[in-house]
Amino acid sequence: NKMDGVPFITQPPIKTGQTFTYEFKAKPIGSHMYHSHHNAAEQVTKGLLGAFIVEPKDKKAEPAFDSDYTMILNDTGVGLTINGKSFPATAPILAKVGEKVRVRFMNEGLIIHPMHLHGYYMQIVAQDGWVLPTPQFTDTLNIAPGQRFDAIVQADEPGVWAFHCHVLTHAESPHGMFGMVTALIVQ
Repeated sequence: NKMDGVPFITQPPIKTGQTFTYEFKAKPIGSHMYHSHHNAAEQVTKGLLGAFIVEPKDKKAEPAFDSDYTMILNDTGVGLTINGKSFPATAPILAKVGEKVRVRFMNEGLIIHPMHLHGYYMQIVAQDGWVLPTPQFTDTLNIAPGQRFDAIVQADEPGVWAFHCHVLTHAESPHGMFGMVTALIVQ
């Protein structure tokens, strides 16, 4: 608890020019996030955040996958972004036919983002850092602020597949695609 970093609750605020070293045992395993807790509505929406992934010592505890991508969703301060970028600057997810791709979704924004993958189903294998006892399949996944999901995509159909927020005003305008849009490219 003393390393939770919440000003006025678990520690005094870290003032300008000061430093504080966080030391703790990384647990539980899974997909997690870190972010500012001081003026968070401004600082987090402007990018003071990140993925915090705790990997298991025994990889057999995880589902099988060939590549691992993290998709941090954010909105407001720097616009509608995936990993701090808006389309067309977003990086695509790359896979070869037959590969399994793990996508770690993390919503650091202020609103829900239903992420939709064209042409594929995602197998949801973990939520908020915990492996699900029964994975579920979907092609659109609602990700509320603060939520994390791990999904496996079996890349078995070649092509360039749109991957976007299905709140359509987050992904397109009369001028074309923008914001929370990327692609799954399967070769």
